[in-house]
Amino acid sequence: MMKYNYPYFLFFSLLVVFSVNSQRKQHNPNPWIVGLGVNVVYDSGELLKGMFNLKENYTFSNPLRMSLEKRFEDDFGFEVSTSFNKFSAGKTFDNNVLTEDINFFALDGLLKYYITNNHVDKHRSIFEGYLAMGFGSSFYDRSSATNVNLGAGINFYISESLRLNGQVLGKLSVDDNPTSTNYLHYNFGLIYRI
Repeated sequence: MMKYNYPYFLFFSLLVVFSVNSQRKQHNPNPWIVGLGVNVVYDSGELLKGMFNLKENYTFSNPLRMSLEKRFEDDFGFEVSTSFNKFSAGKTFDNNVLTEDINFFALDGLLKYYITNNHVDKHRSIFEGYLAMGFGSSFYDRSSATNVNLGAGINFYISESLRLNGQVLGKLSVDDNPTSTNYLHYNFGLIYRI
C-alpha cells in the first residue's frame, strides 16, 4: 500500500521556500508555477451514460495532486504533474464493481497553449484558459498503463501570483493490457507563480 505523507511534506516545504524567494522577485513574464490541489477520476467504462452517477462512478479518496509548470513566451507552458487517488471497494471501475481498494497514481507531462491570450488582454483579464495535450502513465497497484492526454483548463486570478485552477483531461490508453482503460481526470487547486 502506498504511503502519502512524504509527498505532502515535500510539497509544503518547497512551497515555503519558493514563497520566501518570491518576495524578492520582480515581475517575470515566463515564471515557474507550482500547484497543489485535488483530483477526481471518472473511469466507470460507461462513457456518457454514467457521468451523472457521482456516488458510484467517481473516485475521490486520498486525492492529492501536485504540479510544476514553466511558462514560455506568455502563450505556452509545459507542466509535469503527479496525482494520487484510490478506487474504493464498491465503486465502478471499467464496468466492474470493485471488491477491494485499488491505489491509483498518475504521472503526466503536458504542453499547454493559453488560447485566451488571443482574445482578451492578458494583463487585465481575471482568467486565462488553455488547451493541453501530452503523455502520461497511470499506475494501479501492481500494473500500469500509458496514456495520451487531451484536455482544457482555466485559471482564475486571486492575486498576481496566486490563482485558482480547474482542468479536465481525457486520458486515452495506448497499451494493450486488461488494466489499460480510457478515463477522465478532473483537477482542482491553487497555483502559485514564482
